[in-house]
Amino acid sequence: LALMAGTLISLPAHADLRLTEILSAPVSDWDGDGAVDSKLDEWVGVTNTGASPVDLQDVYLRDGTGTAWHFGFSGSLAAGQSLLVTGAASVQWQAENSAGTSGLSLNNSGDLVELWRAPETGDPVLLDSTTVPGHAAGSDRAYAWLTLAASWILYDGLNPYGGDLVPTGTGCVPSPGVPNTCSVTVPVGGPSVSRIKTNWE
Repeated sequence: LALMAGTLISLPAHADLRLTEILSAPVSDWDGDGAVDSKLDEWVGVTNTGASPVDLQDVYLRDGTGTAWHFGFSGSLAAGQSLLVTGAASVQWQAENSAGTSGLSLNNSGDLVELWRAPETGDPVLLDSTTVPGHAAGSDRAYAWLTLAASWILYDGLNPYGGDLVPTGTGCVPSPGVPNTCSVTVPVGGPSVSRIKTNWE
């Protein structure tokens, strides 16, 4: 709640929506269609970090190039829950809305990703944005927001990063469609891609 001009008002629940994980350079079949595709298997995770459900009507994803939306959400997202937008889902949404065929358009050298609320009336509001560093956009690496640490970390368990750029490697594997909890190095030979996908399909 906030006090504005002497009136107590509720802050919009949309402020609790966050970008929480981004995989820009897939070399695995993340969308589960039986084939690896550099466009269709990209993905972005979004999480409701608040205590109440959020209406996803008029919420959109796009990268930092141009003004076209790459995906439009629908329905609602429960408190603490995450959802996954794959490149395949983006292409399908674009086809259904005459919005092109680019998919998520995530650059493998790093990219700006934005989450917007754009109602039919009123001005668009930027809900969240992040720039994925180039080293975090390596093959099957995910750039992940860790809420407990309030920082972005690197999920490089499928393609270890040995450099010293920030964020450095954690050994954590990407966690598509579920809240991020891993923040420490995991043993080599962790869960396979098929095992990970089983957890969110």
